[in-house]
Amino acid sequence: MEEDTYSWLFVNKTPLLYNKKNVDRQKKIEKWLDLYQLIREFNIDKNKLKRKKKSKLEYVI
Repeated sequence: MEEDTYSWLFVNKTPLLYNKKNVDRQKKIEKWLDLYQLIREFNIDKNKLKRKKKSKLEYVI
């Protein structure tokens, strides 16, 4: 039987211990949600995207 492996995920400097599989899945989601990559891929003009700045969650893996 395989043992579960765990990894740390930091959300706004708060450490959370998760199953490694879930942390890997979160990494993939964060990659897709990265606005810079989407802007670059779709050649979107940044000036058209200006909105009110909201505080965002920071993930450190």
